[in-house]
Amino acid sequence: MNSLNNTLFATFKVFLYLLILLGIVGLLIIFVVIPRWIRTEEVLVPNITGKTYYEAIRILDDAGLQPAKDIQEASSDAPKGEIVAQSPQANFRIKYYQPVQITVSIGAELTPVPSVIGKSQDAAFDVLTSAGFRPNRVAYVHSENYVQGTVIAQTPPEGGGQRRGSPVNLLVSSGPTPQSIQLPNFQNQPANDVVSTLEGVGLKIETQYSSHPTIPRGAIITHKPPAEAMVQTGDLVLLEISGAQGSTENIGKPLPFKHLVSEEGNLSRHVRIVISDDYGERTEIDQPYAPGTVIDLEQTGVRVFGKTRVIIYENGEKLPEVIFN
Repeated sequence: MNSLNNTLFATFKVFLYLLILLGIVGLLIIFVVIPRWIRTEEVLVPNITGKTYYEAIRILDDAGLQPAKDIQEASSDAPKGEIVAQSPQANFRIKYYQPVQITVSIGAELTPVPSVIGKSQDAAFDVLTSAGFRPNRVAYVHSENYVQGTVIAQTPPEGGGQRRGSPVNLLVSSGPTPQSIQLPNFQNQPANDVVSTLEGVGLKIETQYSSHPTIPRGAIITHKPPAEAMVQTGDLVLLEISGAQGSTENIGKPLPFKHLVSEEGNLSRHVRIVISDDYGERTEIDQPYAPGTVIDLEQTGVRVFGKTRVIIYENGEKLPEVIFN
């Protein structure tokens, strides 16, 4: 019986010592370890954005921090392996050896450049923009092989791999090199032949129709610039063609002229009126009239062509001329 009591008492003492030891350890944790952990000094997170991965690891380690195990990756314009984001942000306070989440660039997504050679400038802009590229500088050069306004070359060229948003420069045709041409005299030549000749050398043509008494219908009356003038490819030549467009009759223009016969005396006066125009010189009136008579050439149906001079004689005496343009 005494032996059993001794064993129980010894076991109780051991248990009691263990409780005392655990109590001491607990007190140390409560009053020493936990307060020291709570009071652990915080540090500022360094800025590692823009650094390479290995530079970022070194910087974090020097600051007493470490990268998170889960490394994020993202497509970016930044070079491959460069840090493009971090969490927490730079200058944020955290405790020693806390993880910092980092995002590493895997480089930009590369896209082949489409070909826009042979397209109009506007169409080329649309194609490049739709493909994710940015039309940039445009230069112009004369070309014998490409129509004006079409793309001759591009930089970078078709294919390859470029980042989206990259600029593409274009070289655009401004048409053939202008040629200097001396105009001959086209007067009296068939308008169809003249138009074909002028357009064949790259000149622009504008036509107008006028009646003419001597130049056949469909032939050139005059042209601007005139004969012997120097012009260049792309210049405008104005052709005046005999005849009215859509009509075959040369009718001239009515002459709006009236003459009052001198009222001096009671005797009739012999009046002669001569017309000089592009048709030539001709006498329209040659007869006696009573003093004070009004002679209306428009009413009598006189028609003229081009610049006109009206020359009046009364009893053989020449009066001042009248000019109509």
